[in-house]
Amino acid sequence: MEIIIEDKIRECNKNITETSIKSYIANLKKLTELLKITDLNIFYKDYETIINFIKKEYASSDNSQRNKLTAANAMVKCLFTDNNKKEIEKVIDIYKNELSILKIKIDERLATHKKSKHEEETWIDKKDEKLIKNLLLEKVPDEINTYIDLSKLRDYVLFIFYQNLSTRTELADSKIFYDDEVDIDNLIKDNNLNYIILKKKEKKVVYILNNYKTIKKYGHVILDVKGNMYSLLARYKDNLDKLHDDNYFILGNSGKKVSRTSLSLIYTNLGHVIGRRLSIRTARHIKVTNNVNIKKVNDLATEMRHDPTTALSIYAKHR
Repeated sequence: MEIIIEDKIRECNKNITETSIKSYIANLKKLTELLKITDLNIFYKDYETIINFIKKEYASSDNSQRNKLTAANAMVKCLFTDNNKKEIEKVIDIYKNELSILKIKIDERLATHKKSKHEEETWIDKKDEKLIKNLLLEKVPDEINTYIDLSKLRDYVLFIFYQNLSTRTELADSKIFYDDEVDIDNLIKDNNLNYIILKKKEKKVVYILNNYKTIKKYGHVILDVKGNMYSLLARYKDNLDKLHDDNYFILGNSGKKVSRTSLSLIYTNLGHVIGRRLSIRTARHIKVTNNVNIKKVNDLATEMRHDPTTALSIYAKHR
């Protein structure tokens, strides 16, 4: 079924990004597994079942509902024939309406600046961060001889990396090199992979983003990875090279490159050392929350009789 889904999605979505295509495929695969779907036509013939299932199964996450509904709608567009044109158009409008309602709900929730249920469950403070960091480090063996050994170091590296650079799951599509192994000018022209570069002389790390969610808006970028991570990443790369030769940054326990979905799950499980779940998306919210006093912004915006967005995007200036 996964192959059929991928063929359908790729065939009728030639102008969207690879990231979106992979997201559609992953979400559709999940829905077909949970609903035991054997005929993709159910996405339009029995759309009520699909929509109601998504609302119930992902009731705690508006974003998950949105991702599943968007994928379902994308599949319906791929099932178009001359004979079902009117029916397909009707169902597409229904999915769009559900997405519009959901968007209003999400926007209203975001405007309150209150944590969602998912964020409450995956939110950690500075004390939690320190404890997780120390417990993950304790699990790292002195010598790395197997992929299981490497996974212990990988987990620690992942946690520290996301504390210092709040990227998304595109990290799964990244390779790692020393700067004397590659031509950075060529790497930044790549449209498929991202790159972590260890600069030997400066003892610093940069992250080249070529394939990520907002690439169309911001283009190819090079970011400095903060937190003095050079020594840790150099150790990780040297051990990675002993076991594997394709330079992918994140490998699974069997030595294979991980998908974005698998990376998300790996990161979620890092919190198990303190009996919690983590979230890459929540980590991004935590980073902003720790650096922006939203109450002060809201209070000031109320005083000046404009909205917080205006306060931040127009009135606030660099010091």
